[in-house]
Amino acid sequence: MKRSLSCISFCLFLLFTQLGSRAQEVEDLLAKYTSENGTGYMQPFANAFGANLNSGFFHNAYIPKKGFRMQIGLVTTLALIKDEDKVFSATTDDFFTPQTTIEAPTIFGSTEGVSVEGDGGTVYNFPGGLSVDMLPLAVPQATLGGLFGTEVLVRFFAADLGEDVGKLDLLGLGARHSIDQYLPDNFPVSIAVAYYWQKLSLENFVENETSFIAAQASFRKGPLIIYGGPGYESSNMVISYTFESGDVSEEIVLDLESNNSLRFTAGLALQLGPLYINTDYNVGNQNILAAGLGFTFGKNKKDFAINPNNFE
Repeated sequence: MKRSLSCISFCLFLLFTQLGSRAQEVEDLLAKYTSENGTGYMQPFANAFGANLNSGFFHNAYIPKKGFRMQIGLVTTLALIKDEDKVFSATTDDFFTPQTTIEAPTIFGSTEGVSVEGDGGTVYNFPGGLSVDMLPLAVPQATLGGLFGTEVLVRFFAADLGEDVGKLDLLGLGARHSIDQYLPDNFPVSIAVAYYWQKLSLENFVENETSFIAAQASFRKGPLIIYGGPGYESSNMVISYTFESGDVSEEIVLDLESNNSLRFTAGLALQLGPLYINTDYNVGNQNILAAGLGFTFGKNKKDFAINPNNFE
């Protein structure tokens, strides 16, 4: 088995699920799947990871019409793994008779594997998972705006994780535009539309690309902000590796298209001078709990005011 499989397990589970102490176990588990079963085994991870990336973009739909404003913060997201995502329908390979379909653990499922008895006393073993209930992620985020009611967002992270793992790159770009600027000045709700795109890669082994389009709304009363809105997301993860066992060598590519689509966000934020803190819950095929902490910089007094309605 080549180094690439170690890279996949290390990146996906050490960095993003904090299960580094079990990296070798992940490698051994994933190595047992060299067919369509690998897709079923890893698909819940692709769904949860993509939904995590597509969360935590905003805590306030208000965008100033003019004037410099920058926000810098850290976004943390937590995918809540459902019981139905801990199992999948697995099928024995063609060389095993009789061919049998059975319910087996996904990478999030029970650590206990399952076995199927075949002809001539043969046994086919499906590996267990890691018994995971939650998948966390944290990313840095910066927004810059205030020109014609438009704002841009950047997420960026790069690190060389060493010879055994390789270089990790994350780039996220987005833009949103104020809609309430076209409504009467006394309209009580801030409204915006937004689009976000992100790409994460670990050299030539793992690549994940996401997109998210959303309508956003918020209402502010003093330092309290109530926000939310619907969105549509897509995500695709490709895992490539070389499996070698004895004289057998096979190139494996898992192309995992997320089954996430529509979701709705509802959250609360506090703007305490330049400091903001927020938390929200995202309801969809994959539910996500998100939280953020950061600082606002700029000349727009409405951002910092306890009574923002006093400002135009």
